[in-house]
Amino acid sequence: MAQGCLMHCRHFVESWEMDRKDFDELALSMRVQDPGYYDAIQAIAAKITERIQKAPFIVEVSGAQGSGKSTLANLLVGVLQEVDGLKAGALSLDDFYKTRETRQKLAADSHPLFAVRGVPGTHDVALLNRVLESVRDRRTTKHPVFNKAEDDRDARWQTLESLDVLVLEGWCLGALPQPESLLEIPVNELEAVKDPGASWRRKVNGELASGEYRQAFDCDMRIFLAVPDMDSVLKWRLQQEQDLPPGAEVMDEGAIREFIMYFERITRAMLGDLPKRSDITIFLNEEHKILEYR
Repeated sequence: MAQGCLMHCRHFVESWEMDRKDFDELALSMRVQDPGYYDAIQAIAAKITERIQKAPFIVEVSGAQGSGKSTLANLLVGVLQEVDGLKAGALSLDDFYKTRETRQKLAADSHPLFAVRGVPGTHDVALLNRVLESVRDRRTTKHPVFNKAEDDRDARWQTLESLDVLVLEGWCLGALPQPESLLEIPVNELEAVKDPGASWRRKVNGELASGEYRQAFDCDMRIFLAVPDMDSVLKWRLQQEQDLPPGAEVMDEGAIREFIMYFERITRAMLGDLPKRSDITIFLNEEHKILEYR
């Protein structure tokens, strides 16, 4: 990255107070009403400009369902784009889900629970790593888009131009595999009833330990959104469903409650582990407001 760009970045962070109105307008356009985001984004931007030595700089944002990962990622990108000469873009781990046909085959060959997208093993990590490699090489990069309404990959791909900063968001980014002994005891009804022999969770755990996932989790900065508890995840996920546009297929509370169970084991493990390993952890309260960050 050019030295001039770095100087612009530092100047921008130092003059943040002058730009509060612009930030508020950007946040409002993304339906963000929590004033705590201003200070949190300022801290993240400052850390990026302190650490960035060469482009592209990879930032990974992780957190439970409904925690606000995509909002934070897009807000950060919007702020960084205001810096003269700094090009920023965002990617979502969700867009790298395997196709529905591939997951159905995986479910038939391995375990029925793999038909549901989300857990490690349902992502095309090889494709993600190729995209990340292309971004690191500062090439114009095409990437897939996942259509959640169709539960399948969209035929049209999108393009990222050469970037200075890439923000990759995804719920399990940075998660570590658990010790084998912890896999024996189910953490919820889904695991107890649909995975009584623990074969599914062992396979998921094995995916987390694989070189492909470890490679994808390699980044320059890690940000973790820490939810207060699993009840909040359910409440926020329900709110997301209620905010879907008219005509969209909406899951009821029972379906959402079961869906969250797929992610619960890894989510709980991340809550206990990632605050110690992340560059910045943003702690959320039950009202989905920023309680503190550090």
